[in-house]
Amino acid sequence: MKVYFINLDRAPERRAYTEQKLQGLDFERVAAVDGKLNPPTKKGLNRFQIACIDSHRVAWRKFLATPEPFACFLEDDLHFSPDFPAFVADEGWIPSDAHAVKLDSFYNVVMVGAPRPAPMGRALARLFTRHESSAAYILSRRGAETFLRLSEKPTKPVDYILFPEDPIGEKLNVYQLTPAVTVQDSRYEEHHAPGQKFVSDIARTDRPGPDGALPRLWFKLKRETFRIFLDIGRTRRYLVNRFIRGLKPEVIPFR
Repeated sequence: MKVYFINLDRAPERRAYTEQKLQGLDFERVAAVDGKLNPPTKKGLNRFQIACIDSHRVAWRKFLATPEPFACFLEDDLHFSPDFPAFVADEGWIPSDAHAVKLDSFYNVVMVGAPRPAPMGRALARLFTRHESSAAYILSRRGAETFLRLSEKPTKPVDYILFPEDPIGEKLNVYQLTPAVTVQDSRYEEHHAPGQKFVSDIARTDRPGPDGALPRLWFKLKRETFRIFLDIGRTRRYLVNRFIRGLKPEVIPFR
């Protein structure tokens, strides 16, 4: 399948690094939307998060302009397993109902369903919880169409759209490859060995807080109320996943 990797024009060292890693594969660079230039900040997101969403949307549209059933999407700060090429050389291992298959690990705790065999001694399992990062994943055509629709008026970063808190509740068929075959540079350095020192712009924020005592108090009350509702929802989903579905918390390894 085709591999689309997203890369800023002002990051030529990342482009060279990624192109070297993808040699021998059918890949295409997608010029990323630059958050330093546009778009403007929207409610709930900073300009870098919006630019990241728009960059992934460009890549999804490129895929949908082809007749292919699946495509792989990468960001440009990854470490690759030697087995990575096997997972884009053949599509037969991908479930026919998949919207997305996550190829990387962020090392946060997740819950996945019963494993099914995947190439190279790995397993594929349904993802029942949020798994951070949009660094490496495969989409079906149905998945790309769905995520384009869900990201038309975004209020959350792109990885929350692709790999949300409750994929089942959002009627998404999202799968996790384990062990993962890619990992972001920052996570690789933290868990394995010194990395390439690739730093993301996405984490930056340009959203000032409200001015004045009363607006700040109102902002804090809204934020804390929202957090409480989120915590209630997360607790309920955890109990359902843990004790009704019988799933166990785990961390997806990289190998």
